[in-house]
Amino acid sequence: MPGMTVAEKVELTLIPVVGAAVWSLAAAAGASIGTGSLLLGSSVLLLLQGLVRDLWLISRRNRDVHAGAGREALCMCVESTIGVTGVVTGLAVLGSALDATLALGPEAMGAIAVVVLAIGFAIKDLVFELRPFRIRRDKDHLNIVFRWKP
Repeated sequence: MPGMTVAEKVELTLIPVVGAAVWSLAAAAGASIGTGSLLLGSSVLLLLQGLVRDLWLISRRNRDVHAGAGREALCMCVESTIGVTGVVTGLAVLGSALDATLALGPEAMGAIAVVVLAIGFAIKDLVFELRPFRIRRDKDHLNIVFRWKP
């Protein structure tokens, strides 16, 4: 995996470990889940992944004397946007008539966790820029200060 940081290699290594943990917990908990709960849980997992990554980057930045000042932009993190949208949608579906029960085995639950975390890893550096509207890669978007008027 050339060109990857140590943190990225650790994150990729932890993805199947978390999938195995979810598989173990799902085997102990049972095999059915509501669609709202599944969407809510998957979205929270995506947001937690981003939170842990951001906390790691902040801790590293505090040690780094070369950390740059924040820059202003009219953009949003794709990972956070998808996660928050999923949480809101999951809460809306939870307990509604749309909340169907799914019979998923522990293997499927573990696989869903792995897929969510892999997607989170793949989109971690993407931001929605609003003017002009586009999606772009910005490895340092933790230093961007969101402003409505750039």
